[in-house]
Amino acid sequence: MSTDVWDEVAAALEAGYDDEPAPRPAAAYVASGRRRQRNRRLRYGAAGAVVLAAATTVALLPDGAGPRSTPDPTPVVQQPSPTPVETATVRPKQRISDVLVPGQHVGYDDQGAVVLRRGWRIVREVPNPLHRVAPEASVGLVVTNGEERYWYLLDDTADGGGATWDPAGSMHARFEQWLADMVDLAGGSEPAAYVTFAEGGTDLVPGVGVRILRQWPDPDVPGFAAPGDDTAVAEVLVDGLTSFVLVRRSPGGPSEAIPVDVSVLPEPTYAAFLAYARDRYASGQGLR
Repeated sequence: MSTDVWDEVAAALEAGYDDEPAPRPAAAYVASGRRRQRNRRLRYGAAGAVVLAAATTVALLPDGAGPRSTPDPTPVVQQPSPTPVETATVRPKQRISDVLVPGQHVGYDDQGAVVLRRGWRIVREVPNPLHRVAPEASVGLVVTNGEERYWYLLDDTADGGGATWDPAGSMHARFEQWLADMVDLAGGSEPAAYVTFAEGGTDLVPGVGVRILRQWPDPDVPGFAAPGDDTAVAEVLVDGLTSFVLVRRSPGGPSEAIPVDVSVLPEPTYAAFLAYARDRYASGQGLR
């Protein structure tokens, strides 16, 4: 390149930078660099402080556990334990043979509880017909094993009490009638008389509310009366129900009448009643 060309380039360059500001002194550049370095250190220091604070927070929550997983500082109040249930002492059960005599199906044990022979159940109950005061008790019961049925009056008293029973319907058609008679007997009185012998004679006279339909003297029922006793049978109507009544009287004694509802007989006749009464006395059961 010729000298003339270089001269032209130099002249152009000088003309192009005429408006540029004058360069700053070298000391100004040094001061500016130091300020920038100090600012960088301050920023890095602040960042380090933030990191340190974060590290401190994590250290307060070890194993990465958050505040909600820390133990509740509130004391735990122990719930009261339930009131212990008192368990009744179980008494040894008595053997049935110690409570019930042969032929008996139900009775009171020595704790005043009603016990039944195996296979028997209660189908009707009349509470306390003898009006006992606790701890004494009484009960009228109808029990069955599915084939046979019996009527019972049980009595539990301080002196032992007792039990009275009959096959259902053996004397009365209704349990209520039978139970009323047994209650009277247990109370030491005879049931309300259906009929009695006339004073000084052998004819029968009716009791209150009783109508005599027919009567027969001296029935042939072995085992019913002792020799020399007056005996008779009456067919009576009471409250619309018909019964046969077997009556006896010892010399100088009161009349004793035993009613039998006609519904327990195969047919409502005097002959059927005599056959029934003879069978009952021959078996040892009697009519009561």
